[in-house]
Amino acid sequence: MGKEISSSSRVTSTAAILSTTVIISNLLLSATTAAAYSFWPYHHVHVTNELTGGKVLLVHCKSGTRDLGVQNITPTNEFTWRFRPGFLFVSTLFWCYVAPDGGRHIHFNAWTDHVAEKYEYGYSISWVAKDDGLYVRIPKKGDQYWQMWDQGRIME
Repeated sequence: MGKEISSSSRVTSTAAILSTTVIISNLLLSATTAAAYSFWPYHHVHVTNELTGGKVLLVHCKSGTRDLGVQNITPTNEFTWRFRPGFLFVSTLFWCYVAPDGGRHIHFNAWTDHVAEKYEYGYSISWVAKDDGLYVRIPKKGDQYWQMWDQGRIME
């Protein structure tokens, strides 16, 4: 008759098979996730200066992981950035501080998943600074008033 396999050998073999299966599964999941993320579309945020009188718009935008730096936007120009949103159940938030002069400013959330869904922006959202405040540009509907300028200038 054949050799009898000890129970400790069977346990060792089973553990080795399970360990190999877990490693291969993790490698496949990592490769699939990375490949899927590379095809995940970029989202774009635009902040446009439509102030009159040649005023330069100071813009400083950040997320929890990225500081986009201070930008000085001349009239009729814009500051634009792109990003990939949080993967799976992680939401994305970018907030901005904008100031048209030394006496007024606005803090606002430039991108949240909630705002993007509510206004059906898809992959792009546009903010417009005007003399009376901040507007959000809604495709096919034009500019919608969002917020008036707060008094005083507060840099973060």
